[in-house]
Amino acid sequence: MPWQMMAQMDPPGYRPKAPEVSSLNHQDNACKDSLLSVIEQQIIPRLLKANALVHDEAKAGAEGMLKPHAEDIQHFALSCLSPDADISHGRMQVFRQQGFSTDQLFLDVIAPAARFLGVQWEQDQLDFSQVTLGLLRLHQLSHELGYAYRDGPQEAGARRRIMLASAPGSQHLLGLTIVSEFFRKERWQVVVEISSTVSDLAQALSNEWFDVVGLSVGLVEQIETIPPLIHTLRGHSRNPQVRVLLGGPAFISQPHDARQLGADGVSLDAAEAVVLAAQLLNADASPH
Repeated sequence: MPWQMMAQMDPPGYRPKAPEVSSLNHQDNACKDSLLSVIEQQIIPRLLKANALVHDEAKAGAEGMLKPHAEDIQHFALSCLSPDADISHGRMQVFRQQGFSTDQLFLDVIAPAARFLGVQWEQDQLDFSQVTLGLLRLHQLSHELGYAYRDGPQEAGARRRIMLASAPGSQHLLGLTIVSEFFRKERWQVVVEISSTVSDLAQALSNEWFDVVGLSVGLVEQIETIPPLIHTLRGHSRNPQVRVLLGGPAFISQPHDARQLGADGVSLDAAEAVVLAAQLLNADASPH
């Protein structure tokens, strides 16, 4: 499965054979399972910082605490779909005014809101672009509540780690989740980072050790922003030798020299990206 989610140019007059409905349903279900897996196993825990947020005594006293109504969570989650960020900010302020602590906002508001969005997509109530926007809103709100990513490994380990992210201005969460599955099958530890700003991406790299960063670039016009972006990310990376791979729709129309962009490789195919990432790290490990 390519990074650009099969978006490719067909020759004039080409009429592809329509895929069978059963095949389309299978692919759609696989995509949904992949996204929901990322929401449950990565996005929610990384929003929550569950290992660092709540002490044992706080957990012990959680019973009897103020709890939001399910309807309020749903309204909040849906407010995150609005183009106007002030709407979701306003609903968050309402929870604050009701007396919810910061920990509760993570545990009892942000986490169930993320799950709600995932289930709505699974049930075809929301399309993927809406879910992506909602998760980005939740991610931004979590940053504004004052929590940074500091729970990941601080140095190299036995298991290889990769951070997959969209370049700022691109939103390809679905493509990234599918690419992540290819890496996981080869026993990589994968983090799908949904940060939408350079500073958030740099922070994520400075707080955890990653062997490789994979960036998806959506538009050709964004390519000129890639060299300074990579320069910034390398400068903040906890791993001074971090490798950078590029992919995405921006690289379909014409080839690009990875080195000229400051990267270590460009790949349009997820399986190829896994092989290339391994080759880069194996080359680093081999004696010179």
